[in-house]
Amino acid sequence: MLKLSSEAKVGIFVFIALVILVYMSLRVGGVKFGREEGYTLIVRMTDAGGLDKNASVKIAGVEVGRVKEITLEDHKARLKLLIKPDVKIGKDFTAVLKTKGLLGERYIELLPGSPAAPPLKDGDEITRVLTYTDVDTLITMLGDVTQDVKAVTETLKKVFGGKEGEETLKNIATNIESITRRLDTIISENENKVGVMIANLEEFSLSMKEVSDNLNSILTEHRGDIESVIENVKSAAARLDVAMKSLADIAPEVKQTVASIGNVSKKIEKGEGTLGKLVNDPSLYKGIDRTVKGINKYLTRVENIRIYPGYRGEFLFDASETKSYFSLRIQPRRDKYYLVEVVDDPRGSITKETRETVQNGTTTTIEETTTTDDIKFSVQIAKRLGPVALRGGIIESTGGVGLDYYLMKDRLRLTFEAFDMDRDEGIHLKAGMWYHFNKYLFLVAGADDFVNEEGLASAYLGLGFEFDDEDLKYIFSSAPPISF
Repeated sequence: MLKLSSEAKVGIFVFIALVILVYMSLRVGGVKFGREEGYTLIVRMTDAGGLDKNASVKIAGVEVGRVKEITLEDHKARLKLLIKPDVKIGKDFTAVLKTKGLLGERYIELLPGSPAAPPLKDGDEITRVLTYTDVDTLITMLGDVTQDVKAVTETLKKVFGGKEGEETLKNIATNIESITRRLDTIISENENKVGVMIANLEEFSLSMKEVSDNLNSILTEHRGDIESVIENVKSAAARLDVAMKSLADIAPEVKQTVASIGNVSKKIEKGEGTLGKLVNDPSLYKGIDRTVKGINKYLTRVENIRIYPGYRGEFLFDASETKSYFSLRIQPRRDKYYLVEVVDDPRGSITKETRETVQNGTTTTIEETTTTDDIKFSVQIAKRLGPVALRGGIIESTGGVGLDYYLMKDRLRLTFEAFDMDRDEGIHLKAGMWYHFNKYLFLVAGADDFVNEEGLASAYLGLGFEFDDEDLKYIFSSAPPISF
């Protein structure tokens, strides 16, 4: 049997102890040999103070991984977490930096989200991060509170210190004792009232219990309706969520459109492009201004135009018939007007035709008289010069001229007309007078065709009326509605 010396035994014992020490150190330090299994996730935090490499990653207090790497990226802590392969982390998980106890080591806690959320893959990032108040912040806050308490204590010391403070405390104690005695007296004197109040409270409590029971029965009876309402609210909320997501999707396009409009507005303001040149061209403004002034001038003229429809009937004593005039006087200015008339002349236009016939060597001369054109028309233009008005144009379907002379502030008008100058019977002359009783009604009298030698000369007498188009508007606007 091999015998070991004391030195050999001591050496073997020391070697075994070193092996055990190294193994325990590696286990405690979390050092593993070989390739580590699992997948990595990324977490970004604004503050990872106190968190060390190889710190634990837990879910519900159970370790599911560790912090593999801590680096700085864009002024934020970038953590690379190594998660066990059999643990699935959802997209809506939340990473929280926590501390074991008050002053313990720090670790990463993953708060689960919805079970239906899709899992993250290797290299993905946990976007939801919460940061709780750390111990240093709590210590700072406690220091501030301590300073406030110290300030309050010093203030109380100044107030109640010394003899004056003692007197103040005694007075406060005396006042409290006096208040207590008064309260005791009030309660003793109103003991019955207090009992009534308690009874009322009990009755109120019973009433509330009945109301609660009734409410419970109503809720039980209409539970189905309430659940339906809740489902409708959930459905509306879901549709609203979809609408909000749609708005969020559209927002970049709207923002881009607004930016484009802003760019176009700037270019127009700078005078770039055809529209910019048009907007910033002063000659365009002057042209538009002239056009607007012209339109205003035209509209003013149109507005100042007055239209006077009218009618007059002249009784011809020689023919014992009435000659009717339907007139429309258009007056754009006070000294100028246009006159359009339709004339119903019972005598018409008389045409004589001589015809010779030979029968058995004998020549016979026959004269035929034909009356035509009962309806005639007149279109005249008139210009007034003081009390005299000159007219000219077509009068009763033939060329002619007229002269009017106004008297008595235009109430009386003397007229003279000459027309149909190439007829066989000679020129047609007409003279007369118009007398206005008022604004609308007037009297006419005179002699028509007074130089005619064929027996067509006749005196006439008649009445007529004329009104302004504004009066016509007033008549139609004030007339009562027609109902059937």
